[in-house]
Amino acid sequence: MKKLYLIVFALFVLLIVILFFSRLMVAIVPIIGAIIVWFASKTSIKLIKTTLTPINAIKEGLVKLRGTITAPETFTTPYFKQECIGYHYKKANVTYDSETGTEHENNATIEEEFQDFVITDSTGTIKVTSQRFNLSFLPVKTDTVHNIKYGEDDVKHSERTLKIGDTISVMGYAQKNADESFEIIEQLNNPVVISNAAFENNSRKSFKVFKYLLPYILLMYFSVNYFVFFAPVKHWPQNDALVVFGFFGVPILGLIFGIIGKRGTGYLNVSFAVLGGTLLLVSLLTFPLLCLLFMTKTAFYTIVCVWLCVFISILLGVGINHKKLTDLNE
Repeated sequence: MKKLYLIVFALFVLLIVILFFSRLMVAIVPIIGAIIVWFASKTSIKLIKTTLTPINAIKEGLVKLRGTITAPETFTTPYFKQECIGYHYKKANVTYDSETGTEHENNATIEEEFQDFVITDSTGTIKVTSQRFNLSFLPVKTDTVHNIKYGEDDVKHSERTLKIGDTISVMGYAQKNADESFEIIEQLNNPVVISNAAFENNSRKSFKVFKYLLPYILLMYFSVNYFVFFAPVKHWPQNDALVVFGFFGVPILGLIFGIIGKRGTGYLNVSFAVLGGTLLLVSLLTFPLLCLLFMTKTAFYTIVCVWLCVFISILLGVGINHKKLTDLNE
């Protein structure tokens, strides 16, 4: 049995190595990324698509309500000492990656306290009951305590709360209780989801941005894969100056154009802003792609065509939708 596990593990490692050093990653990684994003966004998509129902119009089934909340007792959060009717508190050690400038949380401990509460709108009241509420869509209050001792991590404290009088949205399953009145409960496939107006507005904006840019994302995906896998290859000598410009000159040029575009509102400034944003996005997307293509000894002609596909797709997407994207940010 151990030999079988070793063989399976060896085949798995071999597959990963083959894919990692193969141009197949160009086709596979975006699909995997899209699947991960879809699963991560599934709950928020469902929340946004579910229409609000007045409390007096509730019928059995999945509903979304909006109103103010009350509860019989209050709690005090462990760190910020906030008075609330429910909270999620996380304490974690923080380490920093100097190369990427990112921080990582580890050894996290979580403390939660919840209770049933009542939500009220202009048409009535209803009880919301669950063993645990998901507060991940609510604002978080954080504080990082920096440790001056060498070799010891900083400590990050995070709290999300439900407070009396908060106006929130609740999505859950409406079901009649023993008194023949409705209450919101949690089901296996319908957990109680809590959010606020700010989160929903930001989510709607994000989905609109994705909707506007989706045709150009698909154009980029299919055109890049065409040149990587199917297009006839022309043998161009590698231009090292162009390679250096692609890796380092493009983001610098994007920053310069972006700064110029921010200094005014005329057509020329808008053009610089669009071009600057395009170049920054191109440099972000093409950096790992170019690294992979050079590692797999792809023809220089193909690499140039791939870069142009990304550039043209992003330029079209950002340029055509610039007004819509700008309006969303206002």
